[in-house]
Amino acid sequence: MNNQQQEYVEATFRALTDALLPDGMDGDQNVHEYVIAGLDQKISIQQQLHYRVVPLAYPTAIMLDAAATQLVNAQKIHAHPQSWFSGGRMFSRLSRTDRIQVLTALENLYVDLYLLPSPFQNNAGMIKYVTDALNRFSLFGYYSEWLAYGTTRLFPPNHRRLEYFPLNWQRVGYPGVSYGYRAFRGFLFTIDEVEGGR
Repeated sequence: MNNQQQEYVEATFRALTDALLPDGMDGDQNVHEYVIAGLDQKISIQQQLHYRVVPLAYPTAIMLDAAATQLVNAQKIHAHPQSWFSGGRMFSRLSRTDRIQVLTALENLYVDLYLLPSPFQNNAGMIKYVTDALNRFSLFGYYSEWLAYGTTRLFPPNHRRLEYFPLNWQRVGYPGVSYGYRAFRGFLFTIDEVEGGR
């Protein structure tokens, strides 16, 4: 992806997480990066006889814009004159509520599937799967420890290190990471002792 495409993808997924997270909580937490990484690294597509991971962030951004354009043209939602997020297109010009409407329309297939980009064009199963993944990735990125990996968050999992205690763990009362539990070493009592020595 070139710089302009990268800026577009980031703007689109900032708009997505802004709409999905509580009170637009993506602001300084960069959950959109988790969504982009998930789309580019975690979803595989069957191509002939094999499954392979295909980067889907860019085509998914185009799909969100295509669906938004269809709904704006049908006058079901309204776009602002310019994007709320630098580098964004139609999806990024919508209010939070209207962005959710776009996701709902995609999930329920209330858009013309022929006008969507490849690999989504006329592929209802793929559209539903990826639309659901957008919700899951956004919430996983927000509520998991991913944000606390800080500068290592985009590294492979074996190379990530927690740099601070996640704010959302505090909010939900999670006590933190346990680095191991004692191994099971047997019962404290024998069966004879429990049954009274019969």
